[in-house]
Amino acid sequence: MANKIQHTSATTREFTLELLKQITDDFSEEHVIGRGAYGVVYKGLLHDGEEIALKKLHYMPGLDDQQFMNEFNNLMRAQHPNIIRLVGYCYGLGHERFKYNGEYIFARVRERILCFEFLQGGSLENHISDESCGLDWNTRFKIIKGVSKGINYLHNGCKDSIYHLDLKPENILLDKNLVPKIGDFGLSRLFQTEKTHITNKFMGTIGYMPPEFIDRRAITPKFDVFSFGVIIIRIVAGYEGYSKCEHMSPHEFLEHVHGNWRKRMLETMSSHISEQVMTCIEIAFRCVEFDREKRPTIADIVNELNKIDKAESVAIAKNSDEQEHTLEKQPVIQVQEKNSTEENTRYTTTGSISRTSISERREYARTDSIYTVMKYQTANPVVAMASLILHKLRELLSTEYNLGAKLKKDREHLHRELENLCDAVDNIDSMMRSTSPELQGP
Repeated sequence: MANKIQHTSATTREFTLELLKQITDDFSEEHVIGRGAYGVVYKGLLHDGEEIALKKLHYMPGLDDQQFMNEFNNLMRAQHPNIIRLVGYCYGLGHERFKYNGEYIFARVRERILCFEFLQGGSLENHISDESCGLDWNTRFKIIKGVSKGINYLHNGCKDSIYHLDLKPENILLDKNLVPKIGDFGLSRLFQTEKTHITNKFMGTIGYMPPEFIDRRAITPKFDVFSFGVIIIRIVAGYEGYSKCEHMSPHEFLEHVHGNWRKRMLETMSSHISEQVMTCIEIAFRCVEFDREKRPTIADIVNELNKIDKAESVAIAKNSDEQEHTLEKQPVIQVQEKNSTEENTRYTTTGSISRTSISERREYARTDSIYTVMKYQTANPVVAMASLILHKLRELLSTEYNLGAKLKKDREHLHRELENLCDAVDNIDSMMRSTSPELQGP
């Protein structure tokens, strides 16, 4: 086997069969975390504390060596943030129990085990649900982008292009931060120069296979693109929404899913999120075109998704500039104490335009506390109460209402109300001082 494995990286280790048996309690059912067509997956804990997933391939006479070699070398070629990382492997002799002529016998067999990083998030399939629950939109969009980058790496980033040929939510795993990583290369094939390959083997999963493969067993890069389109629909629409897809026109389905996301986000979906939802659905429908020539390449998809991010960044920067411009024009609500020799003490606003940062305004609101406001008003309860109201309005205007340009009208309205309130306080203060000298302040 040594001459079949082309190379190993510095981080890929060869494990003994004894060690892997030890960390899985001899491959007990308690350690099983998954089953697939090519093997059973166990969870184990190495002595250094690293958790790994062990894929123990089924014994298939005549096919085992080639299958193991293909998958191992494919995984060794694929090193990318959105591709599951191969930790190590085992290729050792073990014993299996077989039933022969009604009796069980033990025979020496070659154990072939691939060891991967253990991903705490589990498979994407476990997280996909209807729009009304499950993952939020930002997480789903991050997953779509990550999967597209992983596929693009397999097709265009490796020395020899790798076609996955069995992309589906079960084969996309998530780490603890919900970063997607493509796994299960058991059906992957390497193609060096051929753009189209015809095979007699039936591979993939019903529902994710393109029509040209079902009809003619034709394999091209557009096989994975078709599968990715189905995955996008599943991610965006959820299971229930996906089931309605075949009964709607593309336009109806797009409006249906977009409307559901808007309802889920309580009608507050921003323009860039709305664009992300619409773009992802449109990409998905192009990916599942019957004619593979009409499907985009995975590189085209990555570029299109990146453009959305760039547009969002520009929009955020523009909005930030607008907020800064708004702050420059925002009148600063100030507390002024009249000279003690004057007849009364009151709070007024200044109409002067001052440039004050949000952090400075927050510091101003903190130091000029309610207790400071009350300090000079203890002799006049009416003015003191009005001062509290003024203080809260000033604090509100200096923080939340300065954070968004969309609230400009609200700010202007509050400023007018604040000015009216100041005048009312002046009138009340003057009347009370003229009728009740004992309430006059210092």
